[in-house]
Amino acid sequence: MRIGLIVNPLAGIGGPLALKGSDGTVAMQAIERGATPLALGRVTTALVSLVGQESRFELLTCADDMGEAAASAAGIPAQFVYRSERWPSTRQDTIRAATALQLAGIDLLLFGGGDGTARDLMSAVPTTLPVLGIPAGVKMHSAVFATSPRSAGAMLVALINRGINATEMVDIVDRAVEGGAPALFGALRTPCAPGLRQAAKAIGPLEDGHDLAGACAAVANRLRQTGMAIIGPGSTMLQIKNALAPGGSLLGVDVFSKGRLLHADADADILLGVCEGAELILGVIGGQGILVGRGNQQLTPKILDAIGSRGLTIVASAAKLASLASGKLMVDSGDPRLDERLSGHVRVQTAAHRQMIIKLVPA
Repeated sequence: MRIGLIVNPLAGIGGPLALKGSDGTVAMQAIERGATPLALGRVTTALVSLVGQESRFELLTCADDMGEAAASAAGIPAQFVYRSERWPSTRQDTIRAATALQLAGIDLLLFGGGDGTARDLMSAVPTTLPVLGIPAGVKMHSAVFATSPRSAGAMLVALINRGINATEMVDIVDRAVEGGAPALFGALRTPCAPGLRQAAKAIGPLEDGHDLAGACAAVANRLRQTGMAIIGPGSTMLQIKNALAPGGSLLGVDVFSKGRLLHADADADILLGVCEGAELILGVIGGQGILVGRGNQQLTPKILDAIGSRGLTIVASAAKLASLASGKLMVDSGDPRLDERLSGHVRVQTAAHRQMIIKLVPA
């Protein structure tokens, strides 16, 4: 099998800084603020799974940090078919690299990035070529991604040994403008892999409106009497924030103390300073069931470890939980050992006086 690899080296760099993506000027802002790129490590984690399988595949990629660095870190030999003439690379480099890999005759295009990278690939990749994303961006709404880098590695091993027998077209969904509603931009073909490939983010209501409102009100009432609370992003979380105080953010992680808003859209540094003894309240991404690792990377492994599973409160509608194909919630913190420690059965507040038990597993 001939596998093509493209890495967006700045994918995900804006997450810990509470930036809502890593495209264009946002990535440069993150660099200027001293952010560390995360994509290399996540792509390397996926490629390590291929060690020992080298006789069964060829890896074609791009020079330097668009692929070569990850292949080298994983100990995987690779051929280079494209080299960017600039740093950092741009979406034009992603498109040119995809074209070069396609002309080289690859069977599968593997990329490390987020929804923005997936959108860039649509203009260069024919619908006949299977594509698989290693989740390395800030937001991954589309079903073209594996649930985690380790899952991407497991998919690659299976594809190398069994071949690509079944593929399907999946929608590429992203926010047209920051803060806007998710919009459909097109589709890519991706291998079928139940349990390893994430579902698309649900667009539209999956709510039991009255029960969910009661759950949000009950959590807000309790938070007014307690200490520090860190509340994640999303429309469900915004209901809790609005019940506490005005000024909460839809897409950010906010900090409250006894119902007062202390920090809106806080970054990782602020959250680290207040996380000791704090309660973390999170919602569930509809269709995907992912708690951590999609749009809330400011919740770093160090912060999550300090809070622990006992400090976690989850709020979601019963309908949203029932819609999850796996019947489970997932965590993709970037630290596999932490993901294991956080896993287990957790309670989800689904109404004012009702909770459901569901299993939380590593993505």
